[in-house]
Amino acid sequence: MKIWVHPYQLRPRVPHVQPRMGVLVKVEWAMHQVGYSDLHPWPEFGEQPLDAHIDSLAKVEFTPLAEMSMEFNYIDREFRLHKRNAFLGMIVPRSHRLVFDIETLQAPQLTQWQKDGFTHIKVKMGRDLKRETEAFTQLAYSSNLLWRLDMNGRLSEKDFTDWWKKLDDSVRARIDFIEDPVNKDEQLKVPGPWADDWSKQKFAKIRVVKPAREAAEELISYDRVVFTHGLEHSFGQACAAWSAANYYGQHPKKTEVCGLAAPDIYEPDDFTRAWSCEGPRMKPTPGFGFGFDELLEKLKWERIL
Repeated sequence: MKIWVHPYQLRPRVPHVQPRMGVLVKVEWAMHQVGYSDLHPWPEFGEQPLDAHIDSLAKVEFTPLAEMSMEFNYIDREFRLHKRNAFLGMIVPRSHRLVFDIETLQAPQLTQWQKDGFTHIKVKMGRDLKRETEAFTQLAYSSNLLWRLDMNGRLSEKDFTDWWKKLDDSVRARIDFIEDPVNKDEQLKVPGPWADDWSKQKFAKIRVVKPAREAAEELISYDRVVFTHGLEHSFGQACAAWSAANYYGQHPKKTEVCGLAAPDIYEPDDFTRAWSCEGPRMKPTPGFGFGFDELLEKLKWERIL
């Protein structure tokens, strides 16, 4: 087995935010049997830094994140070996529209997104809850979009419960679910549409799955399963989209609007331009495996094994 990596930077469009670092991984599993994958850690959420994952590939002592990358690499290799596109015959689920700063969002933008076909908006909250709630409440009344609020585990159980009880019933009715509502060490006693992502909170009945970090297994106990990605490279986003399409293909009654589209998050590059998103449904790239054939061939690769 031979392994190469190609380092990349993803530059957020938000001013004064540092670029995200990752590598694309190329593996020759056997002669003329090559696969590709993405490796994009989030040290902010407790994952090891990028160098540790690359070192684990070189030593064939994979970190959990590197192991998942190799899983997708092997799947990509299988499709490329048989000269097939991984998305052939699959239906990629629709996506919500992601918003990082709700205070900058205006009602006309919501109207335009509805015209584009979006039905759900996901918003990051919990940094300044009072101001964010004021903005959210006004916007919730201005459209019939459903909202997914992500608190990222920033709030205590008491603070969140007090906030939830103060919301008007008509506003609550516009909330599809709330992701990681409280700190991972706390439990919520009030019932509601709670979703679990990073925090691994057992009271949640909705599971947000990031395929780059976990296999879509042991999900039977959840009422709903929503796929998303970790804002990684477009190749990693394609892997997440394939995982969602594959899971819902096997469990069609569980199909959800997912978090697979991430337009306008990073400065555009050749890969983001190829990974088309006109509206809420991603359009996979042509080629074999997870696609991007011509772009992958043009990259400079550094061999590490």
